[in-house]
Amino acid sequence: MSESALGSVFEISLRILLMLRELFPSKLDEQQVSALDFISVYASDFGLLDENLHGYGDYRFSEYPARKHMVDSALKNLVLDGYVRLSPTPTGYRYAITELGMAVCKQLDNDYTEEYIIATHTVLSKFNGASAEAMLKEINKLTVQSLKEVGHE
Repeated sequence: MSESALGSVFEISLRILLMLRELFPSKLDEQQVSALDFISVYASDFGLLDENLHGYGDYRFSEYPARKHMVDSALKNLVLDGYVRLSPTPTGYRYAITELGMAVCKQLDNDYTEEYIIATHTVLSKFNGASAEAMLKEINKLTVQSLKEVGHE
């Protein structure tokens, strides 16, 4: 049985590594990672880029809640494999890339990687670094809007 890497924990893991590399030495919590990744792959919907990295499916905004479990699994695997370091804080955990994770990123050299990095920087500029509150507010707003549009077709 062959499984696709697209839409998998593995794919999200690679994007998380790229994201954390671009933010190094900053550390992000799980909510920031999830929101930043989601907005980066659907940046056009948020008025940030000309195209979405993952297209324009009618139910793309329904991905966000389902993706949270995948991000959790990806972060857990990245920590256990030594690609990401987990740092406890009074409010939870924060994640940062390790040297081993940086080495993996050096091997990722393709158009998708470049586009994802551009999207990540664009999102960071728009959302004051990585304000989880601002990103979640925008995701929720567009989710409600998309549900109304799909419901009227």
